[in-house]
Amino acid sequence: MSQGIQPGPNRATHFLFDHKVFTLEGARFILSATTEEPVMRFRLGKNDAEVALDKLCAEFNIDPKSFDGQLLDMAARGLKYVRQIKPGDSIPNELLDGTASWRVDEKHYQIARARLTVQLVTWMTGGETVITSLEHLEQVVGDPTTKARVHEAFRMIADRLALSGDVEQEVEKRVDLLAQELAYIEGLRERMHLLAMIRQGLETAHRIYKAERTMREEIVRMQTLCLPPLADLEARFAQVDAQTGEILVMLRKFEQNIAYIREMRDDLHQCLMPWEELLEDWQALQGAEMPPLDKGPALEALLKKTYHFLARRFSQASQWKLANRRPPK
Repeated sequence: MSQGIQPGPNRATHFLFDHKVFTLEGARFILSATTEEPVMRFRLGKNDAEVALDKLCAEFNIDPKSFDGQLLDMAARGLKYVRQIKPGDSIPNELLDGTASWRVDEKHYQIARARLTVQLVTWMTGGETVITSLEHLEQVVGDPTTKARVHEAFRMIADRLALSGDVEQEVEKRVDLLAQELAYIEGLRERMHLLAMIRQGLETAHRIYKAERTMREEIVRMQTLCLPPLADLEARFAQVDAQTGEILVMLRKFEQNIAYIREMRDDLHQCLMPWEELLEDWQALQGAEMPPLDKGPALEALLKKTYHFLARRFSQASQWKLANRRPPK
């Protein structure tokens, strides 16, 4: 937040506004569906209205340096991490202390810890390996000799890092903290894999409507539009895996790598967020057991929504290039 008047403890963590405009029915901050710019949306009679956040201060005579003005700036930045913000909501953690404002499951931590365990064990043999197969991970981690090798790796790494005190405990602590951060990458990786449902749904729809030229051509267009952003996502995950693939470097440049993982966590989260609503619609249509898609109004409405989403966000005129983030120094 800007210098000058500083908010009290509550306003340091929550969107607590003074101006009455923020008490309007349905007031919330979102990214505009048309411009993708931060706006405040609210009910106006029977309709929804929205005002761009960069115009809100002028429209309602709000001093940008006031508490409300500072919180508006925070809300605009917060929409990078959450889909909507309502007055009274907590400020996303990413803006406060760098941690994530969303949760992952215990299984994601276990996967991250298992991958680091494999890196520790294979590092000792000079053939450090990054394993992505969950089945292979379970086999290696479940091997009775793995635990002994991990403790040996702790001692060897502590010696390389010239640590003092309880060196094994310090190395184990760093590995655990890395696993906690990488758990978010695993949670996002799982989310990315769910996008295959959309791709598979389009393949099925193509077969269903193969005799209808217009529908078939629109589906082919959707399949084409899907390819660059999904390939870009896969490349971003590959970049994270490559950058976090050397356990000794990860532990030696510990703080820098924690910062890097968080940076990529936020980057991947922002790439995946726009897909969430569409993915939920495909999941609702197909259900958990992935029953066959049926030709009909429900599928056609979803295809129309999918087409609009892809055409608006991922037209072929857009350039999809992997963000070249420099590795930690």
